[in-house]
Amino acid sequence: MKNYKNIFSVKNKVCVVTGGCGGIGSVLSEAIHHNGGKVIILDKMKNAKFLKKKIAFYECDLQNENSIKETIKKIIKKYKYINCLVNAIGISNENSFKDNINVNLIAVYNITKTISESMKKKGGSVINITSLNAELGFSNNPGYVSSKGGLKLLTKSFCLDYAKYKIRFNNLGPGYIKTKMTRKKYLNLKERKKRIDRIPLGRYGNPDDLIGPVLFLMADASSYMTGQDLYVDGGFLAKGI
Repeated sequence: MKNYKNIFSVKNKVCVVTGGCGGIGSVLSEAIHHNGGKVIILDKMKNAKFLKKKIAFYECDLQNENSIKETIKKIIKKYKYINCLVNAIGISNENSFKDNINVNLIAVYNITKTISESMKKKGGSVINITSLNAELGFSNNPGYVSSKGGLKLLTKSFCLDYAKYKIRFNNLGPGYIKTKMTRKKYLNLKERKKRIDRIPLGRYGNPDDLIGPVLFLMADASSYMTGQDLYVDGGFLAKGI
């Protein structure tokens, strides 16, 4: 009989989290660390709450290919191998189509390509944080919608290219989650009600709601999952008229 005891374990898995100092990224980094994973954050600036924790931080310009390659070399030299990558990097800039594409799509492509190449010998798991915007059109922010829709299919493309190396790629799509990015509309009672009325579970999510799905996609429990879209949205996408 197969041993199912540790199929949800991420203990000792070396996991790189891009944007790991942001609202969602920081919560996921702490959770992976708390569950025994070896967390390495790639971001522009360190989050003060990690100073006393055994979470490694590498300052990295994720929009610079050379910076990415040099940083990954340092990580491989120290840790020998990367088991998991969680791309939590992301912006929403209503005033710049290009900025959204550069950060949410091109930067994610570059970091994913570099780390995936390093995973070829032993396999691994890559989790890209997409959004409801990868499935639905939303007004006044075409750059964000386009970047997340592109990221959804980029993941599927990587899935096909690296399946033979036992590297899995899956999308995790948050719904309306309370973060700095969504704060403005959350504090607007009219806008908040409009969204909550569309969510069957009747509330905004918290970054904590993404912890279970991320740990699942990292662990052996999801070893036959790749190229998939897993939404944590309170039922938003399931609701019709």
